[in-house]
Amino acid sequence: MIANYQFVGYANAAEYNETMQAIQLADFYNPTGTDVFPEGSPYGAGEPKPKALLIDVSSVWCLPCKLEAESVLPRLYRKYQPIGGEFLVQLADGRTPGEPAVARDLYKWTTQYEVRYPSAIDPTYKLGALFQADAFPANMIVRTRDMTIMEIVAGVPEENSSFWRTFEKILSDEL
Repeated sequence: MIANYQFVGYANAAEYNETMQAIQLADFYNPTGTDVFPEGSPYGAGEPKPKALLIDVSSVWCLPCKLEAESVLPRLYRKYQPIGGEFLVQLADGRTPGEPAVARDLYKWTTQYEVRYPSAIDPTYKLGALFQADAFPANMIVRTRDMTIMEIVAGVPEENSSFWRTFEKILSDEL
């Protein structure tokens, strides 16, 4: 079970990116598979909570991260969000390796790319301890029914890879 990490960022930068807000992993906890976001939720009161959460840890300086943000994640989000998938991008590094991302970096990232899902910064590298590989992007699948980390990969997973098949199995209640 992944810890209830808390970050700051945007619930949906495409709708509102004037002020950063708290985003915690418990926001996505969905023990029944049919839970909805409560009244006042920045994710939309009454909207279904996700069954699977992709956490994408990226860095501003990382070319594969930029390619993933530009051409892979928007398309896959349109495919998976309607059937219970949610994405959360975490900017770990800013413009240079080892320099934590700041609010300005997140604003630029979410306005440059089609980020219609939660996004946050992780300046203390809380999630970094969960990844064995020291490479970006790092992608993690969390099953929100019990907040179990189901798979972690370094790099951009191919669309028909076992990584995305795991994501799909969670969405269809096979895992």
